Amino acid sequence: MRKDSLKTFLKENKKLIIIIISVVLVLALGSTALGLFVNVGIDVDISSIEKVGTDTVVVPAANGEPLSLYKPDGNGGISSEPFKILAFTDTHFDTYRKKGKYTMEYMVANIQREKPDLVVFVGDIVTSSSNRKRAEQIAEVMEKLEVYWVTVLGNHEGDNFRSISREKFIEIYSSYPHCLIDSGKKITSDNEEVWGNGNTQINVLTEGGVVSQSLFFIDSGNRVSKEDAQTLNIDTESYDFVKESQIKWYEERVEALPVGTKSMIFVHIPLPEYQEAEDDAVKNPDGTFDYEATSAKGTKVLFGKSRESVSASDYNSGFFDSIVSKGSTQAVICGHDHVNNYRILYKNVLLCYNRSSGYSSYSVVTNGMSDKLEQGASIYYVNQDGTLSFGDIINRDYFDDTEVMK
Repeated sequence: MRKDSLKTFLKENKKLIIIIISVVLVLALGSTALGLFVNVGIDVDISSIEKVGTDTVVVPAANGEPLSLYKPDGNGGISSEPFKILAFTDTHFDTYRKKGKYTMEYMVANIQREKPDLVVFVGDIVTSSSNRKRAEQIAEVMEKLEVYWVTVLGNHEGDNFRSISREKFIEIYSSYPHCLIDSGKKITSDNEEVWGNGNTQINVLTEGGVVSQSLFFIDSGNRVSKEDAQTLNIDTESYDFVKESQIKWYEERVEALPVGTKSMIFVHIPLPEYQEAEDDAVKNPDGTFDYEATSAKGTKVLFGKSRESVSASDYNSGFFDSIVSKGSTQAVICGHDHVNNYRILYKNVLLCYNRSSGYSSYSVVTNGMSDKLEQGASIYYVNQDGTLSFGDIINRDYFDDTEVMK
């Protein structure tokens, strides 16, 4: 169209153009307003889910002792068989319902097949905006399965103004009978309130009522607060960190355990020492881990790959130093970095990435690292003597996931 013809067209159709622009703006504003008030659900038929059920026995917290769990032996006692934990991370149940449908379908099927004694969600479970309904749905799914579960919060829970708060997530989850989150505020011995939401300790008992493992679930936050960024002279976009009050609470709870009791920690954001462990691990000429070698400092890679740098906080609060000094915790489990999946022994502590579980966010395929999806779950077996064994689930070994990325 020539310039003079365009001017003529615009002049003759001025009112029509104004109407079209107004309609587009109204639709756009309406869509935004709708997102503020309408909760987007997960595409799942909860009524059709077949229950798994559980024999796990819950011993309520009492007399200063945390809640405990055990496998019964069928004769009124406690089984010596390994206690099985099935863990998912970064499911990212968001507003992309198609991807969420696959994530939910495979998650439920994995629980039904594995029949775990406890399910753990390692953060970034229900994300994005307008998410209250999704938070309730994930809890209702677990109730239908009738399996005990617990979660730590990730950096994306409550990270936008259309999301429910982090406090509300914990309030909702803990209101369901099979959820074992301790929603109450924790207090240290010097009467300091412990930072965070849902910090929880659960003891796993074995034959004879012995604590074979103490499980710690710790809130690692979202982004660092403006106050902390200014005080610590770090970037305001830095990820958050485990706070001093949480470290003190952890230390006091470890000290209260029987001498020699082992423990493990679930936390969403990796500690800065994950990067130290990666850097110290022996590599092959192509940069991949050498699983046969141990570094001069004793660092050894036992499993998995590193495909992205560790997204830890810019501030090291000293939590790992506390872990090492207390000598109880043998493994730290995190999520957050979706395409990392490894276990590295560093300073006698296993630093582990849980296998990422969701399809709505980035993956090895979307990042151009592979033509095969690698989402799934991780299994942690607590043995009678407190040692740990591990299992790894890749969804494509059980399901046809070729449709997921279409």
